Amino acid sequence: MWRADRLAELLDRLRRTETTTVAQLAEDLGVSPRTVYRDVAALRHRGHAIQADPGPGGGVRFDGTRGVTTVHLTLAEVVTLWLSARLSQGASDLPWSGAADSALAKLLASLPHTKGRELRALCRRVVVGPPSSTGVSASAGRPPPELLRLFEHAFSVGVALGFAYADRMGQQSQRRMEPHGLLVRSPVWYVLARDVDKAEPRMFRMDRISRPRLLETIRFRPDAGVIDRLMCAEGPWRPLIGELSDWRGERHQGRLP
Repeated sequence: MWRADRLAELLDRLRRTETTTVAQLAEDLGVSPRTVYRDVAALRHRGHAIQADPGPGGGVRFDGTRGVTTVHLTLAEVVTLWLSARLSQGASDLPWSGAADSALAKLLASLPHTKGRELRALCRRVVVGPPSSTGVSASAGRPPPELLRLFEHAFSVGVALGFAYADRMGQQSQRRMEPHGLLVRSPVWYVLARDVDKAEPRMFRMDRISRPRLLETIRFRPDAGVIDRLMCAEGPWRPLIGELSDWRGERHQGRLP
């Protein structure tokens, strides 16, 4: 029996049987007790709730009361959950929003080391501020649908974006920028960027961007200094994952522009 098939068979037997023993499982599967121990460890590593009681009279059982066991999420999916939960914490009229802290801590702890490191690196570049003013919210439009997809890619892998931009006076210009950070002031969000042509930090409101395109030939490494320079004016702010560790390794209270 292939190992993948054996693991599936072992899990199925544990789900069907209230309690069994390693010796019985070894006999049923035609393997050694040591192999059963290794397979049980592998299933636990994948998130399955398997309990074992050592000693005479002990047994092995599947804890069906645990509900969800293994869920494989992409980095983008985890970041989306993290951002949604953080924003919900700012809405006092939402029930259960206070449970986000413990849920997110459990989620981060369950990630493989490499994915957890990638998540921290990405979330340190997302800044959450207070909701936008009534005037800004009333004037907010929707970013073009293709911008969301292109921004995710450019932000994650470190490539520049080109686009047309309308400033607050409606003046249009062609811009090229490196997206180093993201500022969320619900319902509006801003790119914290370095302007490629001016070589200076600039903030771009996403709903004022049109005709975006990837500039694959322009590569960059995320620079916390760009975020720091743009976030040094008014209002409280925090990195999305600042409660665990921000880019300086300490909790921040910054100022929003």
